[in-house]
Amino acid sequence: MKKIVFSSGNTDEKKLKEIKEVFLKGGIVALPTETVYGLAVLSSSKEAVKKLYEIKKRDLAKPFSLCVANKEGAFLLFSPLPPYGFRLAEKFWPGPLTIVFYDRKGERKIGVRVPAHKTLVKILEEVREPVCLPSANISGEREVTTSREVEEIFSQKIDLLVEAEPPLYNKASTVVDLTFHPVKILREGVIASKEIIETFVRKRILFVCTGNTCRSPLAEFLLKKYLSQYDPFAEKRYEISSCGITAPQGASLSLEEERILREYENIEVSHYARKVERNFLLSSDLIFVMEKKHKEFIVQLEPLLEPRIFLLGKFLPQEQEIPDPIGKPFEFHLEIYNLIKEAIIELREWL
Repeated sequence: MKKIVFSSGNTDEKKLKEIKEVFLKGGIVALPTETVYGLAVLSSSKEAVKKLYEIKKRDLAKPFSLCVANKEGAFLLFSPLPPYGFRLAEKFWPGPLTIVFYDRKGERKIGVRVPAHKTLVKILEEVREPVCLPSANISGEREVTTSREVEEIFSQKIDLLVEAEPPLYNKASTVVDLTFHPVKILREGVIASKEIIETFVRKRILFVCTGNTCRSPLAEFLLKKYLSQYDPFAEKRYEISSCGITAPQGASLSLEEERILREYENIEVSHYARKVERNFLLSSDLIFVMEKKHKEFIVQLEPLLEPRIFLLGKFLPQEQEIPDPIGKPFEFHLEIYNLIKEAIIELREWL
C-alpha cells in the first residue's frame, strides 16, 4: 500500500494526478471525508467495485452510494428530484448528507453525496467521474476516523492511503430516501432527523415577475403578512420568496412599492432583486406568475415545472394578468397593489 500526504490543505497537482492514475488502474483508495474515512473506487470499474465488496465483506444486495465533486454533477445522476430534494441539497450540500432517489432512467435507486472536504473535492474534480465511497470499515463494525486505523485494517488490501485534513465530525453522513412519502431516514448521522423533516415540511412558494422590484416582492411581503395573521405557524410551514425573469441582480425594491408597503401595510422591508435560477425554481412547490409570458419563459427553461405554475390573477374574481407598473404614475402602482392584495387574500384561503 502506498501513502500520499497533503499538508495544510495544499493540493499538489502532481499528487492529484498520481491518485487519479490509481483510480484509473482499478485501485482502491482510502480517503478522508468531513465525516469518516472512506474507501473509494471508480463506480465505472466493475472489477474494482467487486473487490471493494470483498474487502469490506459487504452484502452484494447493498449498493454503494456515489460521491461527486459538486451539486450540478449530483443532479445529473438522478431522475428529476422533487422540490424538497432540491431544498435538501441547497441546505446541506456540500456536506454530510447522502440523498437516495431514482437514477436518470428511473430504473433503480442510487445514493449520492457531495462532500465538503477540501482535498477530497479536489481529488473528485481531478477524477471527473463518480466514485463509490463507503466508509472504511468491515461491514457491521464501527466507522474508521483516522488514517492509522485504516492502515491497521486494510494495509494489505488497498492500493493507496491519502492523508489530508482529518474528518471533522467523526460520524457518518445522514442518509435520506426520497422515494418514500414522507421521506424515510435510513441512517441518522451528522444531520439530525429533525432538520431533514423541517426541510421537507416547509413548502417553498415563489412569486415571479419581470424585474423582481415591484409585483413579485409586493406579493411576497403581503402573503407573509396575511398568512402569519391567519396561521401562527405559517413561518414553519411555508418559505415565501420571489424572483424576476430579467431581474438586475441586487436591485432595490421600487420606491413606489416601498412607499405602499410602509404607508398602507405598515411594513418596512429590505429587498434585493433576484434573477430566476433553474434550481431555485425546481426547489419550489408552488410558483405564481404575474403574466402568461412569465409562465412561458419558465416552462421553456424547464418543462417539468408546468404543473406547479399558476397565474396569480387566477385568484381574482375574474382571472387576469397583473400588468407591470414600472414607469407608470403612483396611482397605477396603487391599482396593482390592490389587485395583488385581493389575490393574496384569496390565495391565503386556498393554502
